[in-house]
Amino acid sequence: MRGITTGNEYVRGDATTPLGKGPKVIAHVCNDLSGWRKGFVLAVPRRWPERETAYRRWHRDRAGNDFGLGAAQVVQVDRLLWVANMVGQHGIRTGSKGVPVRYAASA
Repeated sequence: MRGITTGNEYVRGDATTPLGKGPKVIAHVCNDLSGWRKGFVLAVPRRWPERETAYRRWHRDRAGNDFGLGAAQVVQVDRLLWVANMVGQHGIRTGSKGVPVRYAASA
């Protein structure tokens, strides 16, 4: 697609195989507990186990790094493909403070 897009374009398919030529980044919102239960989070390590290993190490060693809401870790998984683990979810369950996704963490 060329030019300026004035709306959304929806493409059905496997999000772990992004379309197009050139470098690509798969944006992945993660929680701050290192919990993996269902959804897209399970598809990514099936394809690239090193991505899960890097994320879990980042969480395990969080006392000495920037792990927390708003932080991001970019892991190269192929020659022109990276996965961005973005910590934008506090916990994993909806509770009295609303849904776990924290949009302000990305600001």
